[in-house]
Amino acid sequence: MHETDLILGVAGLPPESARNCRQELSPIPNGEFKKSINGDLLFLETNERKRYRSVIHCKDTNSPIIEGIWVGAQLLVGCIQSLWQVINPGERKISLIRPAVSGSVSVINSVGDSVRFSLKDDEVELSRTYEEKIFVCFRPWLTMRVMDFLLETDEWGMSGSWKLFLEEI
Repeated sequence: MHETDLILGVAGLPPESARNCRQELSPIPNGEFKKSINGDLLFLETNERKRYRSVIHCKDTNSPIIEGIWVGAQLLVGCIQSLWQVINPGERKISLIRPAVSGSVSVINSVGDSVRFSLKDDEVELSRTYEEKIFVCFRPWLTMRVMDFLLETDEWGMSGSWKLFLEEI
């Protein structure tokens, strides 16, 4: 039995250090907002750099092993947060936008029924084509850099919490 689906590619999470985890994923801005001469709001972006920022929060009785989780360290993260992609009508394949955590991929139709698929090298292939959109859900692996972390202990409550601030490389 494991306490969390979160995977940190370092020393590991000791017992009772990573239950009740939450993860936020947000895009790192890759452009800027500008007003046109007519007052229209424009977003000038660079399409080739779509990366995530993440904050992972956990409340439990112990803190994680911080060896290897120092500011600036590179860390492979098997996310709790899922990402979704669409397979358009008439298509059978998509390449996932990030590698998937093993066993985390599921494929459903618009009413939530499971759809048969195969997975090879982060490419999802349906067993047949569909005339509707098909939805692919998966937990991604992200290569991230530790931006900061915070450890907190509630002595009288005999509990602890921690936060890990990360940015995708």
